[in-house]
Amino acid sequence: MPLMETRKRILKRLSLICACLLALSFRIASEKQFTIVDYLTLIPEKYLGFENATIPTAERLAMIEIDDRANGWLELTGRGGNAFEGWIEIALFSKGPAGPMLGITVNQCGPLCQQQVFFLHYALGNWEEITAKVFQPLPADKVKALYGANFPGDEFADDPPVLYRLPRHGTDIVLVTQEAIVGNEVVLARLRLKNGRFLL
Repeated sequence: MPLMETRKRILKRLSLICACLLALSFRIASEKQFTIVDYLTLIPEKYLGFENATIPTAERLAMIEIDDRANGWLELTGRGGNAFEGWIEIALFSKGPAGPMLGITVNQCGPLCQQQVFFLHYALGNWEEITAKVFQPLPADKVKALYGANFPGDEFADDPPVLYRLPRHGTDIVLVTQEAIVGNEVVLARLRLKNGRFLL
């Protein structure tokens, strides 16, 4: 008899564990597949370059300058109370270290552009910044060498005016010259997404 009771207890526990696993997998599977515009409505403002502001959904949508949601890519510009000189790029990558991830570049210009780069993962209503896990800017000496090879003796050789551009097609991030400063946009380096990280 004790053996039979032990088996019943084990079967009950296994049934409970299976029910919990099924419920969890159903919840994950039923979580909505977000488009890039869905993500835009949810991104915390600090990742859009606005530290102490609340930007309602309608204002966020009004900031869209180029809408290429088919390729998971948006370009935003500031408008109204959210005006700034520059632009924001947002790209959706399907293969981050823990599933889909969002890349964001905030470019504030005047005329030289300063840039912030963020990578985020969103799951079950929570945002996690994963920038350090997936992306490292190229070292300053490497950037200088790349710039110098394309623009020998240039006046900006010691402090190259460059930006990282998120891909509208494919998954490569490119390091480019700032067109407003240099006169044209030249690709200096390409970082490929491999195993959830961007590598030169």
